Amino acid sequence: MLLRALLLLLLTVTACVPQLVMRDLRGTEGRRIQIAAEMVRTDSWMVPVLGDEPTLAKPPLHYWILGGLIELFGPVPWILRLPAVVGLFLCALLAMVLLRQRFGEAAGWVGALGVICSPLAVFEWASAEIDPLFAVLTATSLWCLAAGIARDRAALAVLSGLLGGLAMLQKGPPYFVFAAGAYLVWWRRRGLRFALHHFVPLFAVPLCYYVPLWLWHVSPTEMWEVTQSETLGRIATFQWQHVAKTPLFWLRAAVIQLPFVLWCFWEWRGARDARMDAADLMLRMCSGAAVFAIVILTFFPGRPTRYLLPNVPLFIFAVAPAVAHFAGQRRELGSFSRRMLRGVGVFGAVGLVAMPFLLDWTGVAVAGAFLVAGLGHMLVRAPRQLVAFVLVVPVVAAWTAGFHRALHFDQTTQALGPVGQVLRAELERRGIVDEVHTYGHVDSKMLLGAGLMPPGDEFCRERPTAKWLLVTRDPTLGEVPPEYVDRLVLATPRLVFALLEKR
Repeated sequence: MLLRALLLLLLTVTACVPQLVMRDLRGTEGRRIQIAAEMVRTDSWMVPVLGDEPTLAKPPLHYWILGGLIELFGPVPWILRLPAVVGLFLCALLAMVLLRQRFGEAAGWVGALGVICSPLAVFEWASAEIDPLFAVLTATSLWCLAAGIARDRAALAVLSGLLGGLAMLQKGPPYFVFAAGAYLVWWRRRGLRFALHHFVPLFAVPLCYYVPLWLWHVSPTEMWEVTQSETLGRIATFQWQHVAKTPLFWLRAAVIQLPFVLWCFWEWRGARDARMDAADLMLRMCSGAAVFAIVILTFFPGRPTRYLLPNVPLFIFAVAPAVAHFAGQRRELGSFSRRMLRGVGVFGAVGLVAMPFLLDWTGVAVAGAFLVAGLGHMLVRAPRQLVAFVLVVPVVAAWTAGFHRALHFDQTTQALGPVGQVLRAELERRGIVDEVHTYGHVDSKMLLGAGLMPPGDEFCRERPTAKWLLVTRDPTLGEVPPEYVDRLVLATPRLVFALLEKR
């Protein structure tokens, strides 16, 4: 098993390196790093702070992990992305162990490699965001629950509760969005057997943090107000115009499961025993969790793709035995598989022809991905080769187009680190680096690029009194008091920032 683990670790690092070395920060990475850095600076480990003000929107586990790394190594982006990579490796290793015990060696390898090589993993997982580790904790919790219930193992049910509790400390109630589907299958087929083994540690782990927090730091009423504006409150903001975007959301929910979503009908083919044996129950709990999560998230406004990240390992685990069975067949590929490969080949050929027009966007490296896609239909002849092909293609794309994006991201219009460097130079020229405060939401990626952690009022709750204010020019954030005048404006393609001075 040690050799298997080392090989999986090597494959995980290989798949994640292109995004691990991403220059500059993406998405909300900057916000997570800034909160963790401020926790370290203020020694406020119980209550996360941002701009010297408490921020209670997310639980603290992720900030504790990042804060510990910042204390040891400083705010180095690639180091702060390592926990997500380690989590992906452990997730793949557990998938191999659980699937191998029940379905054999081939299913174990397919499940582990499917987790590591999925397109969303190689392009998005290596991140300092909250969602990758939340996906790992949620998926492994539900895998252990499914295996424990199917095999009557109380210890696995306890482990599932502990992992679920950590998932709740990572992101909170969204854990139940994914657990609900598994719970329904569990209740229907086993009458919630081992319920106490799962639910007691599930709630005990977060309560070990929240009880001291409520007793000595933050009132439950204040926490409830934050909850209403976050997970629960977002449901109330659902409007009719979001219904029109539902088909696109369902399409994204299917696309992120590529390539294994193509085998879902293979898994559910043929007649089923209504009694459902233990192996089938284990898979159905995981697939039920993934499907029901899509149903629940349909009623959330916005519905960004990262919300569905736990569905990737959940669905791969559920379909891996069917993919392994397909790969083990000694025959020629069927007509449907050949047509799919031909379509991928046409896409690769068109991409190679279009290369001269895409160089500014993709670079020459993407030619490798197009070439592999174009050759697939000529080289792949058997089911085993097809499974290997769909696992290799995302990694090739990551090491070509993905690597190019990672190395040149700081030169794109989305990068705010360089803007922060310009801001830093202007503040130093004026000699006011330590005097600046923020008012309203100011993107953390720019602040980190400037090496700043200024105090501020993100929600504009009180009238500002600082002499120098840094603001984002956005009408939705409210008006700045009239006693402040512009002294510097930084205009980017996405955001406009202004440095204001009090008259």
